[in-house]
Amino acid sequence: MMSNHPFPEPHEMLRRHLVARGHAALAAGAGRWPAAGADIRTTFANYYDDLKILLTSTPLRARVVGTGHGPGYRYENILFESHPGWEVNATLFLPAGLPPPYPPIIMSVGHSAKTEPSYQLPCQYFARAGFAAITFDPPGMAGEKQPGNDHFADGVRCYLTGDTSSRYFVGDTLRCIDYLLGRPEVDGRLGVAATGVSGGGHSSVFAALLDDRITVISPSCCYAPQAGLVLDLSYASCPETLMPGRLRDGLDDFDLCCALAPRPLLLMAGREDEIFNIGETTRDAARIATHYAATGAADRFRFLADEGGHAYSLRQAREFVRWLRQWWSLPAGGPLPEPVEAAFPLLDPAAMQCRPNPAVHMRSLTLDRAAALAESRPAAPTIEVIRRLNGFAATLPPPAIGARSPAQRTWFHTWQEWLVTTEPGITVPVTLVDPGAACPALWHFDEAGRMAGLERGGWLTEAIGHLDREGPKACLLTADLRGRGETTMAPRPFEAVCWGGTDRFAAYVGAALGDAPEAGRLRDAWQLAQALPPRPRTVLSATGAAGPVALHLAALLPGTFAAVVLHNAPASYAALLTTEAFAWPHDLILPGVLRHYDLAQLAATAGCPVYWLNPLDGARRPAGDAPPGSRQGVTDAEHLALVRDLLLSTPVEI
Repeated sequence: MMSNHPFPEPHEMLRRHLVARGHAALAAGAGRWPAAGADIRTTFANYYDDLKILLTSTPLRARVVGTGHGPGYRYENILFESHPGWEVNATLFLPAGLPPPYPPIIMSVGHSAKTEPSYQLPCQYFARAGFAAITFDPPGMAGEKQPGNDHFADGVRCYLTGDTSSRYFVGDTLRCIDYLLGRPEVDGRLGVAATGVSGGGHSSVFAALLDDRITVISPSCCYAPQAGLVLDLSYASCPETLMPGRLRDGLDDFDLCCALAPRPLLLMAGREDEIFNIGETTRDAARIATHYAATGAADRFRFLADEGGHAYSLRQAREFVRWLRQWWSLPAGGPLPEPVEAAFPLLDPAAMQCRPNPAVHMRSLTLDRAAALAESRPAAPTIEVIRRLNGFAATLPPPAIGARSPAQRTWFHTWQEWLVTTEPGITVPVTLVDPGAACPALWHFDEAGRMAGLERGGWLTEAIGHLDREGPKACLLTADLRGRGETTMAPRPFEAVCWGGTDRFAAYVGAALGDAPEAGRLRDAWQLAQALPPRPRTVLSATGAAGPVALHLAALLPGTFAAVVLHNAPASYAALLTTEAFAWPHDLILPGVLRHYDLAQLAATAGCPVYWLNPLDGARRPAGDAPPGSRQGVTDAEHLALVRDLLLSTPVEI
């Protein structure tokens, strides 16, 4: 399937590897999940760690901050807390001319704002049909909760603490249940209904899997087989839908929908949806219907293919009201409003503002979780912990040295290109530059690729004395670990949009597979050390995003390297959380690492000096909280002098 793309082999390698593993995991899941609804719910709940405990221990602190009315409804703007200090900016729509009590509906918002037509128009419709409907902005997007809540950059950073950013999207949905059921005019005896479009549809399904108080569910324009959209078409989706481990566990959208049975499920889609293919959704809807029938609940599932694109229409709102009346056995009441947009004027966005506290957001809460983890974790990681976190199997296949280029003597070194297979499907290009005599060695990993410090007389050529006839010389090994340099993934169409990117696909899919590309890079480096053992005096060097891999390798091989030199590398994993801007590739993130260690703890276990030159924070600016022994403002000349002295003479002070 993937071989049909006209890209050179190295540029397909990492994507093909991730896609193949994803297909295998989903195929394995297809054989075990559909008939195991309780097991699916348990597995899914584990992605959220302590979320439900935290929500039940956090006071709501609800307050109304504004009111208004429209034709056939009135509304209240409300603030209440989900996570501590994190405020949900909800707008509650209530019937204007009907006596209470009102059945409750939660309208979760997707990658948009609650003020947009796909959210406030259905809520207006629900209220005019006799329901209490609440909607709220998700983190980031276009609403009121943007700073610190970028659901890509701040979402992927949630992985560092072993969390899914979905805890914030779903947490707000669950907290709306608590709020609604506390309102005197709301009748929750039959439970709560959950609906939404796109990411809001995901939230409605995810929340229902976590909370049985949601008794009727209707996601819209959000359903797709993960194998097709995410893997084959490389739609990276978002960190909140690709929680760590989801693909590893083989949980497809089909499995999640089946796990809702026998609760009534109205699955809706747009025939012209630009993202979620109606053909695939229709085919899987038939499979879901078969599953519901097998559980004795055939009449509790329905699929609605609506006219239109990626949107929640008033037609869909009317069908959901009919669905609720059927399954909650509600009195028919008067005729339902006609789904004509002209009869539902939009509120001005300013009328729905709640002004939630901007100081508490996904990033600040992740920082708090990182600080709590730092207080409780061991002083230093064991090799076994590092290996387990980074996917070292009990029997990692030995590396295989493949093709080698003819050796070419150039000035005073012999150059050769090697290909080393580090694990099935992964081949690492290596450049070896050897003067041919017993001499020290420099191992170098570079975010920009193995040739970045060599071309046009780069600093690596000076470090090893490449053009120096009389002076001391060193050997060089530099490699393109998976996804770097020559093996950088070629982009696909879905990665051309503003929220796309090859690093994002690799990061999110890798995390969902339980094997991040960064962990794979460490295994690549380890396998190189097995295939080409470091010389007695070897300096390990890394630039930019390659720094953490070098530190990991030194910690796994304590005492092997004479020194480690990190240049313009992250100061720490925690430092990646300290800035609003995030300027590193997303596939630098190692999920769950802060539950076990940070970079300084790795350095302490390396068994050699570690030189931190110009350590950087999350925005790639000089880090304020730099590691011990680090130095800012180091020039390129000073960097070169240090590496050369470490290789060839007594180290200098820097």
